[in-house]
Amino acid sequence: MLWKLCCVILLIIQRDTESTQVIGGSRTVVQGEDVDLFCRLIETDEELEQITWQKSTWEEKQNHNFMLINPNGVTNFIAPNGLKGRVQFIGNPSENLGSIRITAARLLDEGTFTCIFSIFPSGAYSTEISLTVLVPPVVSVTVDVPPVIGENEVVLATCVAAGAKPQAEVKWKTGAFGSLLRTVTNFTQHANGTATVLSHLLGVPTRAANQQQVQCVVNQSALATERSYNYTINIHYPPQSLNITLSEASQATVLLCLADVNPQPNYTWSRVGQPWPGSSVRAEGDKLHLLSLSSELNGLYVCEASNPYGRATGSLYVHTSSETSAACWVLLVVILCLIVTAAALTESVSSLRRRHDKVEEGEGDSLAATVQTRNEPDEEEEVS
Repeated sequence: MLWKLCCVILLIIQRDTESTQVIGGSRTVVQGEDVDLFCRLIETDEELEQITWQKSTWEEKQNHNFMLINPNGVTNFIAPNGLKGRVQFIGNPSENLGSIRITAARLLDEGTFTCIFSIFPSGAYSTEISLTVLVPPVVSVTVDVPPVIGENEVVLATCVAAGAKPQAEVKWKTGAFGSLLRTVTNFTQHANGTATVLSHLLGVPTRAANQQQVQCVVNQSALATERSYNYTINIHYPPQSLNITLSEASQATVLLCLADVNPQPNYTWSRVGQPWPGSSVRAEGDKLHLLSLSSELNGLYVCEASNPYGRATGSLYVHTSSETSAACWVLLVVILCLIVTAAALTESVSSLRRRHDKVEEGEGDSLAATVQTRNEPDEEEEVS
């Protein structure tokens, strides 16, 4: 009878022992974020002696202890380990809860973590928790060599999704312009489990392609939503045409040199057949400021635009009439009027004088005649 009772007790103990276990679960975290590793001992009333955490990661391949938790909650870290300062106990020993939190997770933290409960008298129970670290891609859209008009099919833009885990998916949105383009995509797998994807957008460089808007669209597990990156296609070409106009945006007199060119050119101003007017003008890139309007500025001005691919020129003839010149003309007219008036006055005065002289001469003849007439009788008397 006693033997049967002992067998029943052993069966009960064995059944209880078989149901005792540590539960947990695999976790996934994005690099740089915090993650909680949950573990709990269930189906037991035995005395807890210690909770032990072990890990085998990219950083430390060999499985080893890195953290010990006493029944009173006191935590001991075992050095060296890459988690010191970034791991904390968030469980409760009295509830057989042994969870920990890892802050600012790194790719090197990826691996297998083991949570071990040591109880008396049954011994140790454990579970393995797999931690996966996702790494978002570093995305850039650029081109190594600027495409130039006249070339055959070349790379117009490259979208790079670098250092991602898992590998990113890259595609292009090109709109109506896309019928003239094609894409070539390749990737590189790195030793740390990350991958870099390069997607090239190819086409024939033309002026029509310059400044066209395209989008690189990237999708990856570490991203909450797909990301779109705008890019403006940049085609290089020499100056195609050049015009010089009078700027309407400035209150001052400014000549503006307009060139269809990419990249932006260097501008050179000159005057044909005449010396440069010095302080009367100021050249600033594509602008020529006329600082003082005078006839000294008159002449044919030439603007030359040049970049590494070619050059073009345009010209404009400038003719100015200054306020000083106008005043001189007015003064000259006034002087001429005065001269004419003075001449007319002089002629009038001369005419009056001539008339006056004639009158006086006539009066003298009559007087002389009168005197002569009066003298004749006296002479006769003397004869007799």
